[in-house]
Amino acid sequence: MNETLTVLNSINEKLGLIVEAMNLDKPAYVKVAEQTLEVSNAKVEEIVPVVQEKEERPYSLNAEAQVKAFKGYIEGMNKQPEIAIGSRVTYTGEEREALLGKIGTVVDLRKAWTVVRFDDDGGDTKCRKKDLSLAGNEQPPEKTEAEVAVEEASQKEPQVESESAFDEEAASFKFEEGSYRQYRDIHAIYSDTKKTEGNRRYLRFRAKNVVKGDTVAKEMCHRYLIGVEDEVYLKEVGA
Repeated sequence: MNETLTVLNSINEKLGLIVEAMNLDKPAYVKVAEQTLEVSNAKVEEIVPVVQEKEERPYSLNAEAQVKAFKGYIEGMNKQPEIAIGSRVTYTGEEREALLGKIGTVVDLRKAWTVVRFDDDGGDTKCRKKDLSLAGNEQPPEKTEAEVAVEEASQKEPQVESESAFDEEAASFKFEEGSYRQYRDIHAIYSDTKKTEGNRRYLRFRAKNVVKGDTVAKEMCHRYLIGVEDEVYLKEVGA
């Protein structure tokens, strides 16, 4: 009996300790853990919006870059090519009314002057570059009836180059300066289907005029045009 009471009292004491433990305040380490958790949660709330902004911003920057690149592309398309020897230009300055609206060909470039040989004028005229503008991207403003006829004939009946008449040496001649130096040789200039009219007009001009004392270029252009039997040039020189 005594042993039973002893066991029951021991159990009762332990239950009492458990009840007291349940009613005690939270341990210090639990409080510290809860405070740390609260601070961490606050930091997370601050960081999450920043992370979201960084995730969205690359898209915005990419869109801005695309718009900027598109604007640059448009500006590049609208940018006018520079005036070079052989360019067809129009006088648009206000200083010399007699030249206003006249169209000619650039024959020389100097430090302060651009030398132009205006159509129907015998000599060369020195002009300020600011007073000149490209005339239709080196294309004549209007095609003559003879040029239209030649173009139509060349499209219907492709010209056959005679081996005996074709001048290989002249065809392989390359301009060393000016806007046409980008071409491999004279034959490539003459055969460029995208710029047929302007290119062939330029070769006819160089075949009849000495530019910057380059007599070799004049001779080569003349020989080439004779060799391919360019009808417009043959009529111009009376061959």
